[in-house]
Amino acid sequence: METKEVIQNYWDYRSDTYNSFVVDQSDEERNTWMTILSEAMDNRDSLKVLDVGTGPGFLALICAEMGHNVTAVDLSENMVKKAKENALKRSLEIDVMQGDAENLELPDSHFDVVMNKYLLWTLPEPGKALMEWKRILKQGGMIIAIDGDWHNDGILSKTLRKISNAIKVIRETKYPRIYNKHYDPLKKELPLFSLKPDEVKRYFKEAGFEDVNIERIENPYISGKKRTWRDKLNLSEPVYMIKARKQ
Repeated sequence: METKEVIQNYWDYRSDTYNSFVVDQSDEERNTWMTILSEAMDNRDSLKVLDVGTGPGFLALICAEMGHNVTAVDLSENMVKKAKENALKRSLEIDVMQGDAENLELPDSHFDVVMNKYLLWTLPEPGKALMEWKRILKQGGMIIAIDGDWHNDGILSKTLRKISNAIKVIRETKYPRIYNKHYDPLKKELPLFSLKPDEVKRYFKEAGFEDVNIERIENPYISGKKRTWRDKLNLSEPVYMIKARKQ
């Protein structure tokens, strides 16, 4: 089975459980993300935004609620269905379509912003994807990518990840087992599987982006909440915002 077919099958399977990140999102979490994204987009209004690898529409919904003109793309057919359903439930107009992040059927120089969340690590050819995103961006347009080093090979990170996965198994979720079945054979085919800022910056520079900036961000899912020991486990894997501009 081809790499992208395996990836598509996995996210088709995960569409119901992953959708809970949108459905169960609190007003506080949504407002926190609005602040993060607004600042990242220099507080500009009415932008043409592409959310690539949209999943159930997490970023797309927030950007549409902020008043931007949003297009959303995902490889998974089931995720596309979830994103459309979520947009309909919130009475938001979003153009949602199935598509490949590395080969987008979208016009040149069309978008002000291309953004994604937790996508870079799962791309077989991140350099090709970045060139595609550059192609569809207007001059001066920006990339906003949010991702984390989910698969750090350090002893501490591996230990914490095993504990976290064990907790998920105890809570009767099949996620770790199904995830490993799909992604373990693909690790060597995903260049950013263990995402390191220096390596990410190199890809962006090689694609011709300017003003590449990478900074660690606070986990917004638990902002304002009293952190439990399980929350601290989740925070053990750093989350980054990568910003870059097309000149």
